[in-house]
Parts: sequence; structure tokens; C-alpha cells
Amino acid sequence: MTPPRRCTIKDIAAHAGVAVSTVSYALRNHPSIPAATCRRIQAVGEKLGYRPDPQISALMAHIGRGRAVPSSGRIALVWMQGRRAATRSEGFFVQMRDGAAARAQLRGYHLEEFWPDEDRLSGARLSGILRARGIQSVIFSPSIEGVAADYALGWEHFACVVLGHARWPVELHRVAHDHYHAVCECLQRMTAAGVRSPAIVLTEEINQRTDSAVKAAFMTHHPTEARARGLIYALDQRGARSFSSWLRTHEPDGVLLLRREMWDEIESPRLRELRAAGRVWCANWQADDPLALPGIQQRYDLAARAAVDLVTGLEQSRSLGLPDHPQCVQIRGDWREHGAAVGRR
Repeated sequence: MTPPRRCTIKDIAAHAGVAVSTVSYALRNHPSIPAATCRRIQAVGEKLGYRPDPQISALMAHIGRGRAVPSSGRIALVWMQGRRAATRSEGFFVQMRDGAAARAQLRGYHLEEFWPDEDRLSGARLSGILRARGIQSVIFSPSIEGVAADYALGWEHFACVVLGHARWPVELHRVAHDHYHAVCECLQRMTAAGVRSPAIVLTEEINQRTDSAVKAAFMTHHPTEARARGLIYALDQRGARSFSSWLRTHEPDGVLLLRREMWDEIESPRLRELRAAGRVWCANWQADDPLALPGIQQRYDLAARAAVDLVTGLEQSRSLGLPDHPQCVQIRGDWREHGAAVGRR
């Protein structure tokens, strides 16, 4: 069966009534082309089913070097934790995969998934599989709290990007949620709601993963800076049992949870009173939260899209191996009121 003909920029130019060069610039949002024209031409391309050819992109990226660089047109998504069943059903994983797959398709790539933990793939074994399939772009999923990320590929053969803040034994490019902005936004909303002495429940592990961004945001944007340090409760250091007495001693009039799961560990009569009064927020908003806590929705679908953009750019520029100057892209989350479900975008 003959495969369908690929739409080209010449087809778009013919339908849009513009020059081929104009289409080329418009698809890249070049500043020489008016924004309205870019949007119109991109809409024509979308209607015609245009997708970039990764092999041509790789060739054009290196044409000045006088040699073509082949691309398999595939990106590896390596799940550092989670078995196949979990990554297919749990919202966090599904959101991430859908974001990466949609962006990969838009760039003319196919997303190929790997589960090294479930399939008992060592770094050397996975490196061999990737090289045999011609895959050079690799995205690693986030590592869950309490689990160290340590997976040794043959780095020199790949362009790699890590999702999330987990520390690795080697420095890699990464795309992650902007925790600093999330805490700032929550504090602003809490202050607007009349809270004058907010407390935060966090873990030192997450704070350290983010280079102390969580604590820094809380202390510098707290409405009463002099009290801020004393209103930080590190759950992984103090434990859950002492939280109730800590809450009575410090008397915050509002509480911010860094993770929704913390509620189940620290629930107490006073915390329930604050929640009933609308004085509990969450920096990791959940659409299906039975408590309907307002807060920040972490957009790991957008982070996965950004990771695809970053890793394909690295591949096409032949920036393989461990980076001398790792890039870190942070994606801001969205504020969500209690119970307001949203669709992916």
C-alpha cells in the first residue's frame, strides 16, 4: 500500500497564496512576518496536516557543516518509576505522556516509551537498544519523592532532558515545575482572602531538590516576614504526630500544603476547622480532590512539551553528551479554584 503523500511547505504556500519563503518563516514565527500572517499560515498548515520532517530539519540544522546528520524521527520517553499500568491510568503520568506525544507529533517525531524498572533494563542495555533503533533524543520522567535518580546511559550518544527536580549523579538539561512561583501565587491568594499569618507544610527533600526555592518564596513573600521562618513545618523531619500541637502553638490562620497527600498524614481537628473556614490551600491542586482545595495545578503536560522542544533542538544541533552548561526551564502552573476541573490544552 502506497503511503499518503506528505504535505510540504509548497502545498501550504499554494493554499495560502504566499511565497514558500514566507511559509518557512511563518512556521517558525520569524519576527519579519506579522503575527497575524504567521497564525493564518500556521492554520493552513494544520488544516492540511503539515508535520515537519525531522530528517530534513536535521539536515538544515547542519547544512553549514557540509554533511547530513541522520535522524530516526523517534524520541525515547523513559519512565524512571511506574509500571506500564500506572503510566497508562494515573493522571499525572497520562498528562505528561499526552503532552510529550502531541508535541512530538507536531514536530514530525514519534514517541517511544521504555520502562527500565519493570523490564529490568540496565543503563548499558537500554543504551544498546536506543542506539540499535537510531534514537538519539531521550526524555526521563520525574523521579518520585524519596527515590534517588541514578541511571547511567552511554551519555555521549544521546541528547537527554530530565523532567522534574530530582537530583542526578550527572548534570543534565531539565524542565520542571516552577515551585517558587507556585508558592508566591498561593501566598498572594491567601493574603487577598484575609490570611495574615499563613503556615506552610513542606518536605525538606522537595525544598532541597528545588535549590530551596520553596522556602525562599515563602519567607520573602510572607505577609509577616519576621514570623515566616517559624511558620514552616517540615513534615519529613518533624513527623506527622507533632503537627497538631505545633498548629495550636503557632496559631496560623491559614495553611498551605505543598502536596495534597499531606492532608491525610496531618489531619487534625484544628486543620479541619481551618479547611471549613476556607483557610487551607494546596500547591499541587488535584481535579479529583474530595476536599476541593484551591491551589496551583502543576502543568507537566506543558513541561513535557517543552522537553520535546529542547531535546529535538539538541539532537538537530548535534549537542549530544553531558552538557557543559545545563539548561533549566521552569514551567509555571495555573491557579485553580476549588473543584474547578479543567481540560488539557
